[in-house]
Amino acid sequence: MSFVNPLTDPLEIKIALIRSRKTQAQIARKLGVSKAQVTMVIKGKRAQKRVRRAIAKAVGKRVEELWPYSNHNRKAA
Repeated sequence: MSFVNPLTDPLEIKIALIRSRKTQAQIARKLGVSKAQVTMVIKGKRAQKRVRRAIAKAVGKRVEELWPYSNHNRKAA
């Protein structure tokens, strides 16, 4: 049995947003992007660093905790 970080699941990210009293729409407005873009990032269908950082900040986590297996988290050598 392997351990899976619960916040890697899009539903868990949405729950974390609710608990932090933040909405996808608020994040979208703050960044000047559509709510659909925020949703796509949460679902892992887009990898926009700026949106990921805003979501992570909203839930009080690091980007790497929400999307640990993303190539976008790795620094260039």
